[in-house]
Amino acid sequence: MKIVLGGDSTVADYPLDQQPMMGWGQALPSYLSPEVNVRNFAKNGSTTRSFIEEGLFEQLLQEVEPNTVVLLQFGHNDQKEKNHVTMETYIAHLTDMIRQIKEKAGIPILCTPVERRVGEEGRLAHTLSAFLPVLRELSRTEEVVLFDLNRYTYHYYDTLGLEASKALFVWLAPNEHPNYPAGLADDTHFSKLGAHMIARYVAIRLQAFFHEQPLFPDIYYGACMYPEVWSEEIMQSDSHMMKTLGMNFARIGEFMWRDLEPKPGEYDFSLLERALEQYQANGIDVCLCIPTPTPPRWFTKQYPEALVTNQDGTKMHHGSRQHVCTNNEDFRRYAYRLTRKIAEIAEKHENVVMLQLDNEFKCHVDLCYCTTCQTRWHTYLKDSYQSVTNLNECWGTKVWSEWYDAFEDVVLPLTTPFLHNSSLMNAFRRFTTDTLNEFAHDLCHFIRMETALPITHNSAFGFNLQNDELFADLDIAGFDTYAPADNYPAYTMNLDRWRNVKPRNKEMLLLETCTANAGHIENYAAPRPHRFVTSEAFIGYAGNLKSFCFWHFRGHRYGVEQPHSAVLTAWGEPDRGYEEVVRIGELRQQIAPLLAETKYVSAKIAIMYSDYSKRFYTIDHGGVYDYRSLFTEFYGSLIRQGIRVEIIQENSPLEEYEVVLAPFVRWISPTLLKKFAAFTEAGGKLILGPMTGDRTKELAWPATNGLDRLGEWLGFDQIQQFTVKGLAYQLTYDGLEEPLDHLVTVFHCPEDWETIGRGNDQTLLAKKQLAQGEIIYLGALPSNLTDSLIWQSFCRKELFPYESDRQLIKCSEGVMKYRRESATHVQLWISNLGMTTADFTLPLPGFERLSGEALTRGNHRLKPYENLIIEWEKTVESEESDDSFSHPRA
Repeated sequence: MKIVLGGDSTVADYPLDQQPMMGWGQALPSYLSPEVNVRNFAKNGSTTRSFIEEGLFEQLLQEVEPNTVVLLQFGHNDQKEKNHVTMETYIAHLTDMIRQIKEKAGIPILCTPVERRVGEEGRLAHTLSAFLPVLRELSRTEEVVLFDLNRYTYHYYDTLGLEASKALFVWLAPNEHPNYPAGLADDTHFSKLGAHMIARYVAIRLQAFFHEQPLFPDIYYGACMYPEVWSEEIMQSDSHMMKTLGMNFARIGEFMWRDLEPKPGEYDFSLLERALEQYQANGIDVCLCIPTPTPPRWFTKQYPEALVTNQDGTKMHHGSRQHVCTNNEDFRRYAYRLTRKIAEIAEKHENVVMLQLDNEFKCHVDLCYCTTCQTRWHTYLKDSYQSVTNLNECWGTKVWSEWYDAFEDVVLPLTTPFLHNSSLMNAFRRFTTDTLNEFAHDLCHFIRMETALPITHNSAFGFNLQNDELFADLDIAGFDTYAPADNYPAYTMNLDRWRNVKPRNKEMLLLETCTANAGHIENYAAPRPHRFVTSEAFIGYAGNLKSFCFWHFRGHRYGVEQPHSAVLTAWGEPDRGYEEVVRIGELRQQIAPLLAETKYVSAKIAIMYSDYSKRFYTIDHGGVYDYRSLFTEFYGSLIRQGIRVEIIQENSPLEEYEVVLAPFVRWISPTLLKKFAAFTEAGGKLILGPMTGDRTKELAWPATNGLDRLGEWLGFDQIQQFTVKGLAYQLTYDGLEEPLDHLVTVFHCPEDWETIGRGNDQTLLAKKQLAQGEIIYLGALPSNLTDSLIWQSFCRKELFPYESDRQLIKCSEGVMKYRRESATHVQLWISNLGMTTADFTLPLPGFERLSGEALTRGNHRLKPYENLIIEWEKTVESEESDDSFSHPRA
């Protein structure tokens, strides 16, 4: 493995006659294995321009081989007026470097410039803050990893204090060091201690690029525990019961802030440490949570202005959770301090195997309109748009005289007689997710000051987040789900989505689900069918879950979630679903060796999920659309037909797939369009629509083409979008006809396109065959995809030939499958998640691993919630072929 560094004096190597000055690049090898070769091209005084003009980048580029990691950190000298580097040229130089590195199959990583110890006024300041939004945007557009060394170092200096932070820099008294007889007071360049502090952090972030082995070698099974709620006798009894049930995992701490900090600045971790020791004694590994969703009453009494402000200007009150704005500086100060102390505790206990940030970001609150948000909103807009004129042009504020003369004039989207400008509402929601992610990533910084343990968060489809960016600084994706049994794709959609959030790590964690039913005092829910939860665990582990965790172990007597099922009732007896809990413990023991000897194999068909589009549909929904429902139906319609898929996002690599579907992706960025073009030119099949490309980045309608840059690339014109709700509007395809509802997009396509579907004689579906690849645009979909004969016909023609497992199995509705492989064998792990008996057909005989029975070729039946692991030798699949599903490019 090779790592190459480019940058300035804060990264560079220093000769003996300049010691004790040291760049963090010089210290980096100390934190890496001897097999990693570090080549440091950083040079004192370098700007992005001089680094290129002096030939240093060319030397660096000569070292780049496939998978070489290249870290680039510039800014200190680019900032200086004498060097004549504007922000535009800074971006252009870095963009050029990134693209040349990618051309050689290297892995570029951007680093924000490390902060100086003090600013011009002699105290800690954000002296390089102008580079942060620029580099974040560049990392998005070029789809590269970003290490935020600036905020990490800023917070690190802040925790030390003004005087103690001098030890990180070259502060020498006269005659203290022979290289500097006159002494030195340098607030930019690092001492050995400072260089190692940063190098250690960089090495932690680089772990994902080194480890080919799973992040967690074991598979976890457990429950959420609340030592702060129960007596120590019950805690001991429950932890022993976990062990008896075959559990090896507990998640704790997400709501216990008051117990850890009973008074401001007074900490008591004794209960937490006793709990960790108790779990350790019973062989239970722990996910330790950061309890920032529940600031104590002492905090909200002292800082009432930190409470979330609603759209109508009213304040939320203390109680429940997530009642404080995560942008509030007082909240952040206490949260950061507590986070670092918890991380210190985690590092002391060997059974703490990961840390979880907060709990379900944006579960109960979404937007906040407090004074802190208003101040930060204006700063955010200035960073994003640079000039207020540009903002006005991007938002089209001449409509209704909304023009703004200064950033400070831009309103929050508070209550108005009608609706706010869609671009303003979109920008405010983007501001909300970006600042939340900033908070989350700051929590990561404070954790990594103390420990290199993996960091996760329990996200979910229902929350308004930007998950690809949230998890960018985290180590593994986590999620919660309480999907209903009568809509099983709503469960498996989680597996197929969260597995693909981290491009270098296909592991994922299920951190909350129910033993039988969810519920609270305003919502009583019915229990899941018998054995359904066991099948969830089985198919989850097959799909690369590393934890299956119940919320919660012992039911609560108080609060609001008493009706929610648990492993045990509040009084200690088996609760609803207890048989499932026992059965999953036995199942885990049975399948663990099979999971260890195989690896998950991705499907060749991918569907693109977009949190950007989710945000768009939250604003521009026409009173009928909900993105989550749209996507779930689309995904479910494929799963129910036995088509295995991966759910990817805009920044996912496309080259590993044969078919990519991108429905409802309303804004197509220039970067994504280039990826689409490269994918199809390389032979991929791209299926777009409906509504894909119909809005701009600012949630405006396009200027010159109804599908914006996508429409121009496709060559479409005469594009119209309108609703046909209540109209007699029919879709015809393949000799079939079905009514349409809601939005349709009609268009005229060039002669090299084939119209394959019409709506009242207007083109709705069209296909273009390229030299290697293929493009299809869908201007509309049938109203009920699950039952639509048109959609089934389309999938048979366009998708089934690419189904990864078509030579081994054909499944009816209800049967879910995942593929795993060893060096010599292929396995299909299948489960009937439907509520009735389902069928599957084997073109080839196989061997069932759980029962040890041989399965003949032909039709087989699977009872509801029955699970099988069918195995074949790898050579069988390559020798045999099912002609009905042969690959069109084979």
